[in-house]
Parts: sequence; C-alpha cells; structure tokens
Amino acid sequence: MINIAIVEDDVYIRNSIVQFLQMQPEFNCVFNYGSVEAFLQSHVEPDVLLLDIELPGITGLEGAFRIKQNNPSVNILMLTVYEDKERIFKALQAGATGYLLKNTPLLKIKAAVLDAVEGGVPMSPLIAKKVIAYFSGKRDVAENTTSEQLTSREKEVAQLLINGDTYRQIAWALTISPDTVRQHIKNIYRKLQIKSRVQLINEFR
Repeated sequence: MINIAIVEDDVYIRNSIVQFLQMQPEFNCVFNYGSVEAFLQSHVEPDVLLLDIELPGITGLEGAFRIKQNNPSVNILMLTVYEDKERIFKALQAGATGYLLKNTPLLKIKAAVLDAVEGGVPMSPLIAKKVIAYFSGKRDVAENTTSEQLTSREKEVAQLLINGDTYRQIAWALTISPDTVRQHIKNIYRKLQIKSRVQLINEFR
C-alpha cells in the first residue's frame, strides 16, 4: 500500500484530490497540509508527496530541497500552474521526481503517483515536451566521454533512464529482469558518484 501526502494551500483543490485518492484501493493513508512548515512539523514520511510551488512561507521549490534532505527516498511530484522552464528545472534540481500541471485529470494524477513509485518520472505532456526539447541537442550517452567507464549495457540503461523509462520498461526493452535493472542502476550511480536520475541527466548535459 502506498502512503501519499499533499501540500497545497488552496483548500478546494487539496480536498478534491484528497477525496479522490482516498477512494483508490492502491493507497493507504492520504495526508494533507496547507504549507511546507505544517508538513515538516508532522514528521510524516510518505512514499509520494504532491507539492505545490507557490505556497505561503516556505515555497515548494525550497520545500522540495529540504524534504529530500530529510527523506531522500520520497518521490516528490510538483503540482502547479507554472509551466516555465526555469521553475521546471529548479524543481528537478531540488529533487522532484516529476512535474504535473494542476489541470491534470485526477485519474492521471493517480497514474503519475503509481508511475513514480515504479521508478518513473511522470510529467504533464506539455512539460515533457519542454524537457525533451531542452535535451534534444544533447549527445547520446554512448558518445559522452563521461560514460567511458560504463559498460555497454550500463550505457543502454542510463540512456533509457534519461529518456524517462520506468524500471519495468527498461527491463522489458532490454529483456532483463527488474532486479537486474536495479543492479545496473546502482553500478551506474556508484561509478558516476551520483544519487539520482536528475543528477544522471545533468551528467550528460
């Protein structure tokens, strides 16, 4: 069962999402807060956190960084009306797992939560297009000199990770088990001395 928390200062939006998620059988507890401060004081450690950007007091961007410092394993999904590249990449650099716009249908928010737990990087279509456009001019991982210490299989896994594939999608694409994918990713992170998918993307910028 998946534990979820949401930090959103708009009571109507927060209650709508909470009520929907509470009805889903995949989810256990759904905690909700109106500010980052209230969330931090609760000491709750959810599997997935839906986090607004513009909040009273500590902003979502600053909050994402603090929360990841306290709980590196939490999957933070930014849920916001902002779609500018500056906020998108600041959120990813702060440790966000994904980036959703508030007009995202509730069923797709549920799908994004499940995707994040599976190792994916869920994003609204418009956001994904902007991220892809940003990286479209970047060289393939296999051509990057930084990846010379990686094996050919690790380079394939790294490229799929950068593309946003989940662990299961990588396993299917390479005809290997999810456990083997996890081991490759551990080796990639160790060799490159990084700890997250976002750092991997930055490694090959």
